[in-house]
Amino acid sequence: MSIIVVDKPKGWTSNDVVQKIKHHFEYRKVGHAGTLDPNATGILIIGYNESTKDLSKLILDNKEYEAEIQFGFQTDSYDICGKTLKTCDSSHITIDEIIKALNTLKNSDYWQTPPIFSAKKINGTPMYKIARQNHKIININPVKVKLHDFQIISFKESILKLKILVSKGFYVRSLANDLGGRLNSCATLINLRRTKSGNFNIEDAIPLSKLIKDN
Repeated sequence: MSIIVVDKPKGWTSNDVVQKIKHHFEYRKVGHAGTLDPNATGILIIGYNESTKDLSKLILDNKEYEAEIQFGFQTDSYDICGKTLKTCDSSHITIDEIIKALNTLKNSDYWQTPPIFSAKKINGTPMYKIARQNHKIININPVKVKLHDFQIISFKESILKLKILVSKGFYVRSLANDLGGRLNSCATLINLRRTKSGNFNIEDAIPLSKLIKDN
């Protein structure tokens, strides 16, 4: 299988990485297994030439992330890159309440609504394109996802750092938004790093700058 495990840098779209690798190595076809937002870093699995057909299987794998969620404000994209919609009091939130809310999501059916600014498609068009054109989206259907496990790293000055293992189709931005609502506040994803995808770990990943420089 012709696979490259890239450590995607911040500020690059997943398609930016695909196009850079395609043109640099002059591959005939290049694709990726699971979009990472521009503000996110970490594992992006790249398949090239005949292995692009195997990417649909790799997309189904569980993913692990390290995330930072800040309580007290909400944006239209559910992350730090969006426009602030409102601020909320978060002084009442305790780590015990956070753990309780995460356990509820972990142990029950979690129907998650994707962010409006996402690559998820409606009638073949990515939602972010519809949103940028100021078209009103009548209905975004929630998707059943799974929070398999979580580990709290820290909770300090209204910023929650945690590690999560999730199913395919899971939006960590939506988790931040949902968690804020469940705690009678609001919240926004401020940092995200994908540390595992299926059997691939972050230690297996090659920084894009090194991959291009060394070849």
